[in-house]
Amino acid sequence: MLRRTFQLTSGIGPWRERQLWSQGVATWDDLEARRGAASSRLDGRLLEAVARAREALARGDAGALAAMMPSRERWRLFPTFAEDAAFLDIETDGGETVTAVAVLDRSGPRVFLRGRDLDDFPDASRGWKLLVTFNGLSFDVPVLRRAFPGWRPPPAHVDLRHLWARLGHRGGLKLLEEAQGIGRPQHLAGLGGWDAVLLWRRHEQGDRAALRLLVEYNLHDAVNLQALAALGYNRIVERLGLPADPVPVARRGDWLLDMSRQLIALG
Repeated sequence: MLRRTFQLTSGIGPWRERQLWSQGVATWDDLEARRGAASSRLDGRLLEAVARAREALARGDAGALAAMMPSRERWRLFPTFAEDAAFLDIETDGGETVTAVAVLDRSGPRVFLRGRDLDDFPDASRGWKLLVTFNGLSFDVPVLRRAFPGWRPPPAHVDLRHLWARLGHRGGLKLLEEAQGIGRPQHLAGLGGWDAVLLWRRHEQGDRAALRLLVEYNLHDAVNLQALAALGYNRIVERLGLPADPVPVARRGDWLLDMSRQLIALG
């Protein structure tokens, strides 16, 4: 999909991009082979943009590519940078204090906890090229930047809340999981953000089981984002009739052993 993207410069929006596709200009290669396919006014600018996008892709620079694209189209980065993506969700004490950060990246699923290893989070994020969240642009990222003033998120960010809203979803992450058939264990069913706050408070009062439940809940937040990202990508490609192949959808069972190890490590 990325090499079929022409929304890389001003003057090329969804309509113009579709026009190029309908003219047989389906990829960057096609554009360069048919240099007069775009309007004469846009030819030079679009060809230059495609050349810069090629260079960024060759460098593996997701941030540079994201900067060239409209924010609503950055979901197109997902298949290319999925292996270097981080799926992230945080919990707080009900205010600005971060209590847990769940992450799924190439190192597997894990949770950084306040009072344990939360300070390791910024270093762990250094290799990320793409950040995937649900409502992270409004909540997770601003909270993390205030908690870690020197931390900078990857400039390439796909917020699934906006992608799925484009597909007609209204509601939060748990409602979306239910609608898409992405399950959680029965003992986690019905738990939400406020429950995570209460679980943290119980943990602070010495309830070890509460901490275990909080970590398990938060891990599922991160792991399920991976499946929702792939499903969202496939749905929007199909909905818009875009010339791209579907991507495989991960399932919770793929990570059950890794999540179990995380829970065992809590002691």
